[in-house]
Formats: sequence, structure tokens, C-alpha cells
Amino acid sequence: MTKIFRTGILTLATAILTACGGGGSSSSSTGANPTSYWTMDSHQYINGGNSAVSTSSPNGVLVTTAVVSTATLSGGDTSNGAYSGSALTFAFKGTPLTGVYTVVPDRASFVAADVSTAPILVDVTVGVATTTGSSQYTASSGQVHVTRDTSGNYHFTSVAAMTAAKTLDVLGGVAAAPATMTLTIVDAY
Repeated sequence: MTKIFRTGILTLATAILTACGGGGSSSSSTGANPTSYWTMDSHQYINGGNSAVSTSSPNGVLVTTAVVSTATLSGGDTSNGAYSGSALTFAFKGTPLTGVYTVVPDRASFVAADVSTAPILVDVTVGVATTTGSSQYTASSGQVHVTRDTSGNYHFTSVAAMTAAKTLDVLGGVAAAPATMTLTIVDAY
């Protein structure tokens, strides 16, 4: 189930990132909100108004996945150098309700977690607006407050800064990217 789940998330993230490739800069008409952002160490990413939600039922367990990306996917804002462009991926068991979710450190923990414990898996990919490679990190612990607005969009805010460990490099990854970074999320949607 872990392999199917990982493949599903990577496929969804790839589809979202490809579909959102024409985003432009954060000041474009994509609906960017400067109070909606996330940081990885000193790198700040402004929500580009590109998000999507999908559900799947591997082994009969409903999994809801939400992806939020920056407007820098097509190379707009390159102020983060090799780290320019980012996407957040959140996975829940069941249909997410408003509340505080507990971060699980990896896919195996997510698969094993009971839905009543409100588990959430948080991945962040950096460097997707460059041609030099990107790196994916997974938050290892912490809590995320989730709300849903009247339009049905999920909003995510970390309760406190979270440590995220590098879990995957694409095309060699971001050169010299550290093994861990600090992730903070403020009203990403």
C-alpha cells in the first residue's frame, strides 16, 4: 500500500505542477495572497493561487490529497535562486474536517495511523522553477491547523515551525541542499 500511495502522491503532484506551469509571478492575477505563504529556512514562497484536491481509496481507505503551489513554477520569481518554485502536498485519511492534525514523519507511519488520530503527511518540494533539479522534504513532527473556506478550499497553517527531512532528489536535487530544513506554513491554500 505504501508503494501505491507514494506513486499516487507523486503522480498527483506531477500533474498539478504541470497543469499549473503557466502561473507567472506572485503579483499576477492568479489570486495570490501575500498573507498566504510558507518558508523553508530563509526561503519564502508566496501562494500562487494554484491548488487542487483529489481523493483515492487504496485498500478501501479514503485518502484525500491537497497540493498548493507557488506562482513561480514557470520561472516568474527567482529570488530563491536554486530553491525557486515550491509546492506543498498534504495527505489526510478520510475527508478532512476543520481542526488540528498531527504530522506523521513518513508514508509508513501515515499508512499505519488510525484515522481517529487525525494524521497528516506534509511534503514540500523546492527548486521546481529551475532546471537544476528539485528536492522534496517531509515534515517529521508537529501540528497543522486545517480550515475550509466557503468556496471549499482547504487552508493550512502550521501551529509552530516544523523540521522537515529531505526524502527525494529529482534530477540530482538542489545542489548542496541540507538534510533538514525548517518549514513554517501560514494560511497556504
